Amino acid sequence: MLSILPKMTILRKSEIIECLTKNGLTMKKVYLMFLLCLSVIASVSAQAPTPGSVLPVDAGTHKVTYLEVVDATGVTAANLYKLTKEWAVKQGLTIKEDVANEKLVFDGVNLMDYPNVGANGQDKGKVKYTYSVFFKDGKARYIMTDFVHENADPKAAANGGRLELVSAECGSSKMSAKGWQTIKAKTGTHAKTLTDDYKRVIKEYQNNPANKTDW
Repeated sequence: MLSILPKMTILRKSEIIECLTKNGLTMKKVYLMFLLCLSVIASVSAQAPTPGSVLPVDAGTHKVTYLEVVDATGVTAANLYKLTKEWAVKQGLTIKEDVANEKLVFDGVNLMDYPNVGANGQDKGKVKYTYSVFFKDGKARYIMTDFVHENADPKAAANGGRLELVSAECGSSKMSAKGWQTIKAKTGTHAKTLTDDYKRVIKEYQNNPANKTDW
């Protein structure tokens, strides 16, 4: 089989040094250029956001927000209300506001570990949020927002604060950039897991023949 790759010339170390020297570059200059390139690469890597750490921000409230209208065709508002209440209890959510068949508002907490300002240590904390659901016949609308980080130790004064912030409220001496991005990434994962499960529960209720009335 013929190779379609172009032929590559492999230079020996002595030939590389000779080539650089002829172009006015000393080994010291080459070494310094190499160190400069490494520092640039390290800086770019440090600034790159952790995958999943960019969270959706609502244009109106300017808060991190997960919002969706879930199709629940064939399910009454009363049944959606009951279904949501039962699901929320299993998820460990706490009822904050309860308007029968119309609205449920819950307080939620997501516990997590994340890198501290040290070399290899971990901090423990939690992200609080609200999870609101509104009901109409045939559909439910959830809004997950008001995300706020708190350190597990109140005396540590290392609260990240609102997740809309670019950097942690407590400052870089208490919270590393990597730690703050990790908190956001884990919050995004938790939000997706929670909302996906809520939609799953509604879909299963819809598909259950025992719940259908149009027969």
